[in-house]
Amino acid sequence: MLRSRIVFADYEHFLRIAAKAQWDERTIELDADARAWPDVATPRLTELVAGFCVGEAGVAEHLRPFAAGPAQACFEAQARDEERHARFFARYARAIGMEDPRAHCSDAFLELFETRLPEAVRRAPGEAVGLYHMVLEGVVFTAGQLALLDLVDDRLPGLKTGTELVLRDERWHVGFGARCLADLDYDEAAILAEGSRAAALWAPEHAERVIAGLRSRLRAVKRQAAA
Repeated sequence: MLRSRIVFADYEHFLRIAAKAQWDERTIELDADARAWPDVATPRLTELVAGFCVGEAGVAEHLRPFAAGPAQACFEAQARDEERHARFFARYARAIGMEDPRAHCSDAFLELFETRLPEAVRRAPGEAVGLYHMVLEGVVFTAGQLALLDLVDDRLPGLKTGTELVLRDERWHVGFGARCLADLDYDEAAILAEGSRAAALWAPEHAERVIAGLRSRLRAVKRQAAA
């Protein structure tokens, strides 16, 4: 079970992390991956890569409307990260010859990013941050990244490097989202229910771990809001 002690910081803390963690997706060499892919690709590995193509494109598209108030600079830094993540996975798909990532995703997965996320953005900020940061990033992406890294070996060095860098970015994104949530009205039960469904949807092998992390973050949010 994942155990962590969450300490809240101010928004400047997250900006400092973002500034130090910049990377350029164009510098990641993909030739070896392109050569190896036909021999190492499995349906599960293909599903995960395709899911990140769809998911990262979705979150990159729908993050900027959240940018308001004292956290605006952090949202803008996160948006730049998300756009870079989307570019990396789109570039990876082209390198391995994956023409239509959506064809490898379930209808339920597509609905989460293409319907539920845009709907949440149009509603209260607490619902948007709860879905975007706590569920999509803290549960779906984290579980998917762990599942992907379980499968990737030295034959796919570009995918391994890119996924590790994306996972590093997502850690501060989730921490930032939790900090935002402490300043907002939100439905804890709804976030947990959505998180449980989402974890089982894409990477059930890591569901227990990521849901434990979600519960821990929500407990920390509650403590911060009560302080």
